[in-house]
Amino acid sequence: MTDSSSLFLSYEELVQNHANQFDPQIASLQQLVEIRMQEIRDAEQKLVEAQVIELKRITDALASDARCLLQIPELRAFVQELKQTRSNYWYNSEPKVSIAEDPTTWLLMSLELPIGLSNYQIHEDLDGYDDERHFIGYSYSLSLRLGAVEDEINIPLKRIYNVNEYSETSIKQQIEGYICGNIKYLLRDMEAPDAQKQQLAIEISTLIGYSSKIFALKPRTAIFEYSSTLED
Repeated sequence: MTDSSSLFLSYEELVQNHANQFDPQIASLQQLVEIRMQEIRDAEQKLVEAQVIELKRITDALASDARCLLQIPELRAFVQELKQTRSNYWYNSEPKVSIAEDPTTWLLMSLELPIGLSNYQIHEDLDGYDDERHFIGYSYSLSLRLGAVEDEINIPLKRIYNVNEYSETSIKQQIEGYICGNIKYLLRDMEAPDAQKQQLAIEISTLIGYSSKIFALKPRTAIFEYSSTLED
């Protein structure tokens, strides 16, 4: 029978030899990476702070009058993509309102009232329930100022039922199924034909839908990722 005292001796010597040879090298490499990453963080700080300032300038402009976005090409591209996306009208029996691909031609451009958007926030509901089962829900809210009228709009984004099942609210569903209803209610007392109020509602809703993408922007920072490759 094999001597039990020597059974693991050779293996343990190899393990110790490996630790003595490579652990100091890995520790040294880790220290070098940490030092270099701190140098990178220090170097990028001014650029990150500049991004924060520019994002603040943009959100301040949206709070003053979000129609400043009507002339940017990104909004036009957003509208073009939105028009190509199929609608789901199970939640809305009203006839579809056409919207021009060029936002600079919208009726919204002639509106005398400023449209202020501010106070964008992401919300997490850890105890959501939809009469069938529990879920974790995510949504966003923002404040809308239309002249002297102010309101808070809440838009669902995602529901997670379990690790394998979730549902998301598309940007088109957000605009047509949730935002537009809020806007129509705010415009209910406006002295204008119903057709114009419907047109303004979908234009403002589209502007808000695009603005949510702007509010979600974060300063870009450097990220270092490394995964060693292990071979069997």
